[in-house]
Amino acid sequence: MQEKRLLKKLNFIELYQIFGGIIGFLFTIYLILTENVINSNSFSSYILIVFPFLFFAVCIYSGILINRKRYIQGLNLVIFLLFLQLVSFQVYGIFYTSINGIGINFTLDLTNDFITGFDLQPSQFLIAVNGNTDIFHLKFNLFAVGMLLFTFKILKELKLCLYSII
Repeated sequence: MQEKRLLKKLNFIELYQIFGGIIGFLFTIYLILTENVINSNSFSSYILIVFPFLFFAVCIYSGILINRKRYIQGLNLVIFLLFLQLVSFQVYGIFYTSINGIGINFTLDLTNDFITGFDLQPSQFLIAVNGNTDIFHLKFNLFAVGMLLFTFKILKELKLCLYSII
C-alpha cells in the first residue's frame, strides 16, 4: 500500500518535470520567434539562447530518469533544478529567472521603496544584462520551496522503502 502511494508521488514529479520542460521549450521558442532576443551576432548572445534549452532539456531528462525507474538519480537532479529555481533577481542590470512548471513568487522591489507582492509565472529561463542598473528586484519562488520539501520527503521515503527490501 505504501509503495503505491510512493509510486503516485514519483509519477507526479515525473509528469511535472516533463510537462514543465515541454512548456518551457515552447515558451522559449515563442520568445525567440516573436521578440528581438538576439540583438547582436556575438558569441555571448548565442550562449544566452542555449541556456534555456539546456535547462528545460535537463528538466525533461530528470522526469525520464524517474520514468525509467532510476529514482535516486532523477530525484537528485530534480533537487538540483529546484535549487536553481528558488531565487530570481534583477540587480544592477543583471536579470536571472528560472522556473520549470509554475512559479509562485514572493517579490521584493527595493528600487525606490520597500514594496512586496506576489506573482505567478509559467516555465521560463532568462539570463540577461541590460543597461538599467537602478532596478533592484528579488523574487523567492514559494512553489519551488514546496516542491523541494516534497521531493526531499519522497527521496527519504524511497530510501526507507529500498532499505526495507534489503
